[in-house]
Amino acid sequence: MDKKLFRKGDIAVIGIAALLAAAIFFFNSRGDEKKLAAEIRVAGEVIETVELSSLGEELIITPDTEPKVIIKAENGAIFFEDAECPDRLCVASGKLTRKGDTAVCLPAKTVITVLGADVDAVTY
Repeated sequence: MDKKLFRKGDIAVIGIAALLAAAIFFFNSRGDEKKLAAEIRVAGEVIETVELSSLGEELIITPDTEPKVIIKAENGAIFFEDAECPDRLCVASGKLTRKGDTAVCLPAKTVITVLGADVDAVTY
């Protein structure tokens, strides 16, 4: 018995899957990253929109929430710098720099979402 690990059809399917994965990676990585804005929501209401692409200096935002959170925007990124919540998962989420990135502080009911030039089903 002559058993082969791969048949010709298997190699073709693997090749097509690899090309598809490379195409998806290419199109996702070449987005319009220069036109980024971040939307900050507290209890579902937009309290501020920050243009990350045209941000000249560091910006500190302290929404009126309980527990208190400090949001910082600098160098094309936005993030929770500090939070008084017990688990501080929002701070651990790190810097948001790409369209579609989101960080949430559930105890403070605060959501940061990075939006690109166009809003689609993934970013909204």
